Amino acid sequence: MTALRRRFPQLRSHDWLQGRRLDGSYGVLWLTPTAEEMKQSDWNFPEGRFLAYVLGPTEQRHQPMFIVLNAAPEEIPFKLPKLPECKAWQQLLNTVDVKQQIRQFGSGDDAKAPARSVLAFAGLA
Repeated sequence: MTALRRRFPQLRSHDWLQGRRLDGSYGVLWLTPTAEEMKQSDWNFPEGRFLAYVLGPTEQRHQPMFIVLNAAPEEIPFKLPKLPECKAWQQLLNTVDVKQQIRQFGSGDDAKAPARSVLAFAGLA
């Protein structure tokens, strides 16, 4: 976790995150399991146990970070987001993988969040 905090300055921010800005940039994008940006109606899921978001890079040379949280007792399928600045996503953290194998996914690929897990991905240009 310390290595992730060092690598991704957006994890150390002291400012409030902003969603999509007028210029198209973003601080955070909240996503549905199908990798669509959440709308107001998507937040009304009282039994929901899945949350996914992309933290935008703080500088152009930095990578975006995609986080998936699954609090459900079963795995949940999801899609990796498609962003213009990312051709692929590299999985850096899977809290149920003892070996912490680094895996790579293409933008828009299907994946599964294991039960009661946290996943973290780095966007690759």
